[in-house]
Amino acid sequence: MDRRSLLAGAVATGLAGTARAQEAAPAVAYEGMTFDSHGKTIRAIHYRPAGEGRRAAIVMMHGSGGRIRNAGPWHELAMRFAGDGYQVLTPLYTDAYPDDGVRPERMMEAWRDVGEHAVDWFIGRGVDRRRTGMFGYSLGSYVAVDGALGNSRAAAAIGLAGGVDVYTPRVPRRRIPVLVIRAGNDTHVLPRNTAAWVDFLRDHDVNVRVEVIAGAGHLLRPPEWAEVFDRSAEFYSGNIGRIDQDTA
Repeated sequence: MDRRSLLAGAVATGLAGTARAQEAAPAVAYEGMTFDSHGKTIRAIHYRPAGEGRRAAIVMMHGSGGRIRNAGPWHELAMRFAGDGYQVLTPLYTDAYPDDGVRPERMMEAWRDVGEHAVDWFIGRGVDRRRTGMFGYSLGSYVAVDGALGNSRAAAAIGLAGGVDVYTPRVPRRRIPVLVIRAGNDTHVLPRNTAAWVDFLRDHDVNVRVEVIAGAGHLLRPPEWAEVFDRSAEFYSGNIGRIDQDTA
């Protein structure tokens, strides 16, 4: 999975080369690229911190109808993670299987595999698997967390604004730290459905921590995205991003 090319359509032409961030992290670089998942070409943006950073990596899985581009809250969140020392990959996982809204199991599995292969992409380029993490929003929260607890080699996962109404979770195969972030006033993914997801994971011995963004709806505003970053960064820094972690 080492083919690289410019993104077509989903990413602005400004990604043709390495670009420099303007605001949160002036030294962060990003570029469009592709990788392979079961013979499908998956478009993504790869973000890199200045220098060595934390020698850790995060794969970010977008929500339903999501796109990847070098603007907007998803891009800004990726930039914040990169500014905090992480490599980041934001794959357009619907390249593996277009979303028809019905979402049979084979579709969900194809999407989870994109996350798994994105983690493998980082590992193949020297990132220790214990320093790889997943992050997902809404539909992507299920894809990220359920995938990370399946066949992925990711060492930690975060699910934002997700619940059992997104999709029925599978019995976990792995036990890694999970952070579930809930929007306090979410009327799209209801609190009881997030709670049911958390209970299911805890019943299967997954270490789950829950955080609430007070007052936030499903579509978060800029200050709420900043709070998501703060809580996520604190969680990651205690596991995959620990500076003193042994990677030998």
